[in-house]
Amino acid sequence: MKHFLFKALPVVFLLAAWTARAQRPVTIGVSSHFVNFTPDKYFPGEYWQIGIAKLSVGIPLSDRLALSPAFGFGDAKAPGGIDKRAFWYLDLSLQYALTKTKLQPYLTAGAGVNHFNDQSNGTFNGGLGLNYWITPNFALNAQTNFDATPNYANYWHNSVGLAFKIKGGPKDSDKDGIPDVADSCPNAKGPAATHGCPDQDLDGVADQDDLCPNEKGSAATKGCPDTDGDGVADKDDQCPQVAGLKTLAGCPDTDGDGVADKDDQCPQVAGLKALAGCPDTDGDGIADKDDACPTVKGTQENKGCPADRDKDGVPDANDQCPDIAGTAANKGCPEIKSEEKKQLESKLNVAAKLIQFETGSATIKAVSYKEIDGIVSIMNQYPASRFSVEGHTDNVGDAANNTILSGKRADAVKAYMVSKGIPAERLDAKGFGATRPLAANTTAAGRTQNRRVEIHLAE
Repeated sequence: MKHFLFKALPVVFLLAAWTARAQRPVTIGVSSHFVNFTPDKYFPGEYWQIGIAKLSVGIPLSDRLALSPAFGFGDAKAPGGIDKRAFWYLDLSLQYALTKTKLQPYLTAGAGVNHFNDQSNGTFNGGLGLNYWITPNFALNAQTNFDATPNYANYWHNSVGLAFKIKGGPKDSDKDGIPDVADSCPNAKGPAATHGCPDQDLDGVADQDDLCPNEKGSAATKGCPDTDGDGVADKDDQCPQVAGLKTLAGCPDTDGDGVADKDDQCPQVAGLKALAGCPDTDGDGIADKDDACPTVKGTQENKGCPADRDKDGVPDANDQCPDIAGTAANKGCPEIKSEEKKQLESKLNVAAKLIQFETGSATIKAVSYKEIDGIVSIMNQYPASRFSVEGHTDNVGDAANNTILSGKRADAVKAYMVSKGIPAERLDAKGFGATRPLAANTTAAGRTQNRRVEIHLAE
């Protein structure tokens, strides 16, 4: 027990130092102490009384609880003063105040060590005390304790004396409870959270470091509010209601192209900063949304399309006659005038009527290839024009079969023209059978005239 008590003394000093730092007052007690041994096998039939001096310290752990080391020493005398022996003890106890009033009773319990009769022993003790505070820092004190000493004599010790409160702790100039040595603002009151510095908005950021001292914020935004929680203070956030990126002043960037949505004309598609966030597929500096030829590099004057060689307002990429000025309505080719149309159709049909087929079939006779080649040559002079190829028959035979045959013959002529370079989309082919005769079918000459192919300009 005595070894434990001596080992506990350093803890007592540390607690005293902590108390001083926390500025809790320490209580010092000075008393006259009387110890009475109870008669037992060690002192049979005898009653010993000891008069000693006592010194105690009260180290507050809270408003009511204190740690109290006490040291008492003196001479032990038997009744009549015949036998005299040295006696001392050292106790370490907890004291609990039952009230916080002027008249303050308290309970005590602890352990200690004593030395008597050339022998040292460990003890356990408990008791009751009373303080009467004449002033806030000065009191009269009385206390009684019973000490139990295992395997040795038990005893009561009673004391009467004085108690003094001594306020500890370093200087606290602004009286905010934080010592100057730990106070970052020793001359201005502030909470512990900001190391003693003022914090008007109570956001945990000292006013001296708070960019928004009158608005509650966070340390991450230097004391300023951040409504959308994106780490950019509202005062610096160009989009304070929508979480965004620090690199874009708090604004979102849905397509991740580095252009804030509020400034992005194409917010759903990644693009270029130079084009307000819109893409430019052909890299001609014209955004796809404004580029008439988004996959072909062009010029501003041609709305993103390549050059217009014939200067007819139709970019070469869309001009079917890039070297001949035409109209947009005719895909960049010259429009055919009414009189010219008649002359063109006349030329085509003079040649078309000479196209011959094997009897009863859609096979073109070889002698007709020259005529069709001439027609192809004429068509190439009008690259923007479309043509219809029509097949006709006489009325000999079944009408339905004649219609089918006339259609096959028109298809055969179209196929030959395509093989010679005329785009299929410029040609229509249809059979009319015997429904559009040029002459009466009652004569051989009339029937020969009705078996024909006609070619017209398509509308």
